[in-house]
Amino acid sequence: MPIFARTKLVIHEDCLEVPGSPFPGKKFLTLEYSGPNPQAAYYQAKKILSQITKVPEGEIIERDFTWNKTGEEENFSVSFDVIKDMDRFSFIQITISMKGKAKPSKEVGKEGSLTINIDGILRTEYPQDTLWQRSLLYELFRTFYHKFIYEESRKKYKQECVNLINQIYSSLKEFLNVLPRR
Repeated sequence: MPIFARTKLVIHEDCLEVPGSPFPGKKFLTLEYSGPNPQAAYYQAKKILSQITKVPEGEIIERDFTWNKTGEEENFSVSFDVIKDMDRFSFIQITISMKGKAKPSKEVGKEGSLTINIDGILRTEYPQDTLWQRSLLYELFRTFYHKFIYEESRKKYKQECVNLINQIYSSLKEFLNVLPRR
């Protein structure tokens, strides 16, 4: 859970951009789909996020939701955020952004296209509200703790973030039955 403090030291890292990532140079993963019922991914994404991250569906934040119907065509876009607490200082935030369109089809109900972007961040927050937390002695202790003790935990969290993103990507790909391009 993010720390709710007036002032805090925040360390923010994009999960896919860390050294050793299986996706070097990418800030997010993109999945392109064209075929029957692209709107079904909207309903499935929340379930997949919940199952993989083990965060209840009720705690997944749906934001930037739009669903417009103009004539026969439906345009939709949505973003889902999930926050997975790792410990009292760090959490992983994974975002799935979808943008698609669908129109009626005689064979399969609806047909259209969909673009899905998946990204994640690892965020560590150290509160600095009290006089003690703003002191030089505390800062020396926190720096030592972070560098020599906590950094190993953060490396594991970064790897877990990459694994979660990869699992979500694979699950969505499997749901949509998307074959890799050659």
